[in-house]
Amino acid sequence: MSGGGLVLSFVAVLAVTAAIGVAAKQGVRTAKDFTNAGSRLSAAMVAGALVGGFVGGTSVIGTAELAYRHGLTALWFTLGGAIALFLLGCFAGRFRSVGVETLPAVVGSLYGDGARLGASLFLSVGVFIQVIAQLLAAQPLLSVLWPAPLAAAAAIPAVLILAYVFFGGFMGASLVGSLKTALLVALLAVAGGWLYSHLSPNTYQGWWEAGRLSLFADGLSAGWAQGLAMVIGMFSTQAYLQPIFAGRDVKAARRGSFLAAVIVLVIGLTSAWIGLFMRDAHPGIVPREAIPQFFLQHAPAWLAGGALAVILLSVVMTGAALVLSIGTILNQDVIQRFRARTFTDKQQLLLSRLLIVTLIGTAYLIVLSNANSLILEWAFLSMTLRGVTVFFPVFFYLLGFRPASRRLALLAIWGGPIAALLWAVLAFTRTGIDPLYVGGAFSLLAMTADRWRVKTKAPSLKQDAQG
Repeated sequence: MSGGGLVLSFVAVLAVTAAIGVAAKQGVRTAKDFTNAGSRLSAAMVAGALVGGFVGGTSVIGTAELAYRHGLTALWFTLGGAIALFLLGCFAGRFRSVGVETLPAVVGSLYGDGARLGASLFLSVGVFIQVIAQLLAAQPLLSVLWPAPLAAAAAIPAVLILAYVFFGGFMGASLVGSLKTALLVALLAVAGGWLYSHLSPNTYQGWWEAGRLSLFADGLSAGWAQGLAMVIGMFSTQAYLQPIFAGRDVKAARRGSFLAAVIVLVIGLTSAWIGLFMRDAHPGIVPREAIPQFFLQHAPAWLAGGALAVILLSVVMTGAALVLSIGTILNQDVIQRFRARTFTDKQQLLLSRLLIVTLIGTAYLIVLSNANSLILEWAFLSMTLRGVTVFFPVFFYLLGFRPASRRLALLAIWGGPIAALLWAVLAFTRTGIDPLYVGGAFSLLAMTADRWRVKTKAPSLKQDAQG
């Protein structure tokens, strides 16, 4: 394999896409342009933004890593993500009818400022954990090309995130996300064709007999918990609602969401397929390197370099979308909401960019001290925390149920994530019960407490009237 061709194609893909992200600055004239592209994205761009925001290190590198270790149970991350994207499309009109730009603002419009603050803080922490997962996922891609110290290797995706989103904001993320989606789908289509032609039916039979094609290899409870965490976590994430708000109309947002769901599922299946193959073909490699080693071992140099760049781009673009969503929430729903003096439009732009730099810098420092942690562990923790914060309060509204009192909604939004975190620290290892169930149950009980109270009091009131 020619090292020169590998490096040249790798650098070329990253340079072109970084230039697109920087050039998108020309379309950013207001803070609204920066945060949601002025609500003018087509269906294809909505799909590109959604796939660009979701399909990153956890979807590709993490799925292949887990498939290498445990089999098709690794598919839960992308399967849950595809279901969530489909549901987002179904409820696109309902979300857009609220007339706001952030998920905490939706919560605040329904349940008040206290609920909005709680949603802002816990959602930001949950999304930030996912940013850490993206920086971790970039390391195996870089290590196979350049055996650099962790401090230098982790700095590369962090700087690229800045290049893609710091200047162009959401428009830059959407443009690069659309290009990345097209390149990634083409790349994995080539990989899928290669696997189809090289694997015999006996291979699949061996995987089946070994239990490696089961979605529940880690247990029924663990599988459902992971899938539910993905559905409710994505449904509760600003990064995946931002493209819905940014679509030029409801139809564009809905079609883009449905298209993104199909693409995400195909990407997850192909990534898991590669992980299963690499376990048989190269049993001695580091599991996290299953995807990059596949292209290095079984593709020409120019294709391998481009493939590694596209996958690194996937990691970076997901991190960019997540960082942008945190900056948007903290800016609009915390700083500006609870500050006496309003910012000018230029000050809002500056604040958004300063928040992005601060968030990326903090994530970089955390990665330096957690280099060997499992990528998907961070991802599922992130989804759980987001989901138990706002899923039930928002879903009740989407289904048209009578909302709970503001007091109980406030209890659900603050108590759900706190209960999940306490359970994870104090009881998860002893009981095996996933924190998602505990935090979700707390949130659901809080949201329905008024209904139970009305039903239990009604008969006694009727008896009193008859008496």
